[in-house]
Amino acid sequence: MADARLKDRYVVERLPLAHNGMGEVWKAWDSRLNRHVIVKTINLAAMDADLVRRFRREALLTAQLDHPGVPTVYDLDEHDGRPYLVLQKIKGITLTDLTAEQDPLPIAWVSAIGAQISSVLIAAQQIGLVHRDLKPSNVMLEPSGAVKVLDFGVAVVRDDNRYSRITRTGESVGTLGYMAPEQIRDDPTDHRTDLYGLGATLFHLLTTQPPFDGATTMTTVRHQLEDPPPRPSQLRPEIPDALDDLVHALLAERPEDRPASALEVYNTLAPLAGNLPPIPGAVSDGVDPVRSYAAIVGQRPAARTAAPSPRTEPPDVNADEAARQAEQLYTAGEYRAAARRWRQLAEQHEERYGPGHPQVFDWRQSAARAHLPLGEHSRAIRLLDALLEQRIRADGPDHPAVLELRQELTRLRAEHPTTP
Repeated sequence: MADARLKDRYVVERLPLAHNGMGEVWKAWDSRLNRHVIVKTINLAAMDADLVRRFRREALLTAQLDHPGVPTVYDLDEHDGRPYLVLQKIKGITLTDLTAEQDPLPIAWVSAIGAQISSVLIAAQQIGLVHRDLKPSNVMLEPSGAVKVLDFGVAVVRDDNRYSRITRTGESVGTLGYMAPEQIRDDPTDHRTDLYGLGATLFHLLTTQPPFDGATTMTTVRHQLEDPPPRPSQLRPEIPDALDDLVHALLAERPEDRPASALEVYNTLAPLAGNLPPIPGAVSDGVDPVRSYAAIVGQRPAARTAAPSPRTEPPDVNADEAARQAEQLYTAGEYRAAARRWRQLAEQHEERYGPGHPQVFDWRQSAARAHLPLGEHSRAIRLLDALLEQRIRADGPDHPAVLELRQELTRLRAEHPTTP
């Protein structure tokens, strides 16, 4: 590939930027459009039919995910029987290098980076895409402060046979220490698998080390499958409780014990991402066109933070039945499952009727309260605090539901004085 001219258009540099068992990454020049690009290709020594299918699948999946936090796919072709992928060149630094240079990384920046990754995962979940290899080295921070999620080489799409059975039997999918327990066990994966990877990445950003580590591969695996998830505050006490609780929940061994969606994670991280301090050498401190653009876009209400006039359509029959199921789960002592079901109902209802609908608030309040019998008082209070702010924006500070929620929070803090 060195010194190659692909399709009489892309001039590839002499030495690769990176290489691994699957392929190589090269800098190149697009002579037709006069721009720098990245060319990914398969390692000749490892090339076989399965690897070619995986490589093409990565191109198709990356192209499907239309999001500013994912590199743009420019081209897919072959050169001397060897497929290559042309991608947008990202200027920036991997999160692995960022944490090595900035020790410790400011908490606000950890939250900002995590919120942006969550935004990518929201888009991925909408098309049923699971990345399966989220880790610090697969995420880059640009000088503008924007995040790019890279390398969809082991991604899958739910219920799509073109992508679901590409990896070889017994082949490791993901990166030890960041891959979810269900990946280690070769169990089915879904969007909550990526939430685990996000949690491990956030833990690394906060502490400069992975959440689970051992002297050998087997000890690392044993820690992941048998030990309770760690809290980053054990290594960095100044971490806010909301962020500490979130990372702890994301690293839950069972997928059903993790947050229900990337949107829930985003809504926790976004409020913690204000007043970003400078990061010299990594984020530019001058006028940046990307930040200028995003600042205007960001003035539009984000999901679950706005309070448009609620629509008045009643819940449908399926929602009523699902709500009854949630109540039954709660009565049976399945508190976490009930909380997850109420959160799902609230999300679905919000998409249909808007975030200001009273039923959305009611289900979110039920979901938050379900954490109390689990002893997760801090998490319940944090969720109720966020709900209170949303309810004030929707109904005003003197609405009876707002006053009732204030009283509930006052009582909970009195009963559990060690919680925030």
